[in-house]
Amino acid sequence: MLTAHTRSGQTMTKRLVNLRAELPADAVWVDLNNPTDQERNWVKAQYGQELQFIEELGEIEASSRFYRDEMGVHIHLYFLAQENGRACNVNVAFTINKNRLFSLRTDELAEIRTYFSVLSRDAGEYPDAASLLLGLVATRVGTMADTFEKLQTDLDNVSGSIFRGGAHTLTNALEALARIEDVNGKARLGFMENKRAYTNLSRHVDITVNQNSLNELLRDVESLMNFSDFLAERTKFLMDAAIGMINIAHNRRLNVFTVLSVVLMPPMLIASIYGMNFRHMPELDWLFGYPISLGLMLLVMVGAIFFLRRRGWF
Repeated sequence: MLTAHTRSGQTMTKRLVNLRAELPADAVWVDLNNPTDQERNWVKAQYGQELQFIEELGEIEASSRFYRDEMGVHIHLYFLAQENGRACNVNVAFTINKNRLFSLRTDELAEIRTYFSVLSRDAGEYPDAASLLLGLVATRVGTMADTFEKLQTDLDNVSGSIFRGGAHTLTNALEALARIEDVNGKARLGFMENKRAYTNLSRHVDITVNQNSLNELLRDVESLMNFSDFLAERTKFLMDAAIGMINIAHNRRLNVFTVLSVVLMPPMLIASIYGMNFRHMPELDWLFGYPISLGLMLLVMVGAIFFLRRRGWF
């Protein structure tokens, strides 16, 4: 899908491009979502811009994610996408060339939809391609702040289920903690990329960057990374606590079987003795031999229970 954004006074207009002729010459932002080869050729013919291939977006070397060539300044960023309880980092490639912003991605992103709603009301705050990119990243930072707030709330709920819930809730708590740590780790990776991206963007003196806006973004990113560290530590603590509670519950179950085996062992010994098939066993002729043996079994059981309780086994 190919979308072109043009500036109209203080607002931004978005146009979905279905034909080569629909590409506006004055586009300030060209967004490509999983483009076809034909759409890539349209962009090259209209703006002279060579686009990267989708397969190149996943490269992790810094030299492949932040660089400059004859086609402009290239910056790759991670955007966190969540769907059906699963999180993944989406690679988005940004290129600034001739004061025009190009973005290349493979998935729909909520941040881009939110950002366009801001641009449609007041595009004057973003006069050039670099400010457009910083504005989009600022929107992403705001979205991630909301995500961290939700993770914090989820951790509070999980904490209650661990320390105040029953043993049956611990498995669900571990699953929730694993999901929280997965989201938090991927979000932190994206923030690390952000910090490197800002450094590379500010190095290019021919690109106008509002230093105050950049510094504010860096402060926000730094604070969220610190909060991410806090979430990671708390998640680890709660996970250790949940595993400890599971072990305690497991030991309690084993303790029940241990107590039962100790209590039942003496009666079984008595029963096995009188189950022997020897010819001369005086007790076999006793009139009250059977009730005496049952009483003896009961007596040793009660004695074992009393002894174990005095020792604090249960």
